[in-house]
Amino acid sequence: MKIIQKFFTILILLLTFISNTYSQDKIVYLDLDNIVTNTKAGKLILSELEKSKKAALLKFEKKEKDLKKIEDEIKKQKNIISEEELKKKFVKFRKEVTTFRQNKQKVINEFNKKKKKEFDAFFKKITPIIENYVSEKNIDIVLDRKDIFVASKKKDITKEIINIIDAKIK
Repeated sequence: MKIIQKFFTILILLLTFISNTYSQDKIVYLDLDNIVTNTKAGKLILSELEKSKKAALLKFEKKEKDLKKIEDEIKKQKNIISEEELKKKFVKFRKEVTTFRQNKQKVINEFNKKKKKEFDAFFKKITPIIENYVSEKNIDIVLDRKDIFVASKKKDITKEIINIIDAKIK
């Protein structure tokens, strides 16, 4: 019985010591999505990516309409031309569709690479700024808002970081 009491006493002391140790850490959070959408540099990146995306979409929509017209023309000729000629046209049409899909996938992949590259460069620029802020304010841990369930608004440093980034990155 005394062993159990000693065990629980030691356990309680350990938990008290551990909770005191952690309560001294300065933990804050920031919203990286908010930083991207509300900093001047982030807005510029998003704007350029959106323009690029819209241009690609317009190009694809036009090509899809052209392919649809070709398909409709082939279907209209179904009863007029020979079966052999119809098969040739469908084979040619399928090749065009396959080429279109490959090109579309290629453009999507290139866009995703460009997007990743742009955001990687952006985060490389802002990371030292955030690290400097953390060092100046003696902050122990910075968490991303997405990973937090509930926290005090006093612990949110997003607006301060946005102001600093806008001042330092043109």
